[in-house]
Amino acid sequence: MNPSALVAAATSALEPPALQNSPQGDALLRRFLADPRAGSQPWTTALLRQCAGADADLLFPDGMAQVAESCFDLMDRDMLADTNSFRSRKISRRVRAAVLFRLHHAAPHRAAIRQALAVLLVPTHARALARTLGRSVNAIWQAAGDTSAGFTYVTKRITLSGVYVSTLLFWLTRGGNPASVEEFLDRRLSEVGRITRLRNRLTGRIA
Repeated sequence: MNPSALVAAATSALEPPALQNSPQGDALLRRFLADPRAGSQPWTTALLRQCAGADADLLFPDGMAQVAESCFDLMDRDMLADTNSFRSRKISRRVRAAVLFRLHHAAPHRAAIRQALAVLLVPTHARALARTLGRSVNAIWQAAGDTSAGFTYVTKRITLSGVYVSTLLFWLTRGGNPASVEEFLDRRLSEVGRITRLRNRLTGRIA
């Protein structure tokens, strides 16, 4: 998995359309993600039917890319449903809390999420990948209570794309220990903070 390619995908779709969902579809996705086979086998419509029911694929007419995109959207919505727990005064701490919530909440299905990302990384699914990552980055900022607009809105999402993608990949490959995920995310956020402070000082001097 190439982090640079994923960041480029995320920033190419800063305003992806909302994904349609339904209680029936959400229940099917949760059943699929909870099945051990979803984490140990490549995703196919046959596997979806085996894990979630003979007619499961009928809810996802666009195939497994739609299933994968919907799984990440479900993570987004689970995170947004818990925004009341992200109460720090600092928005950077609320961003941290939102990212960690979504990853820790999805931890039981980490292997299945890895298979979902593998589906989206197929070149023919590039648009679905861009929508998925862009939607997740927007959801994290929304969960953190961001109200920025214009150029700041864009730069915040570009910056978070790099942090989120690298942390997601770390979580998928080496994130069995929650403490290590938190340490990795904290390092990335610290790097962004140093760069932002330096840019602000340079901008002030030039002005």
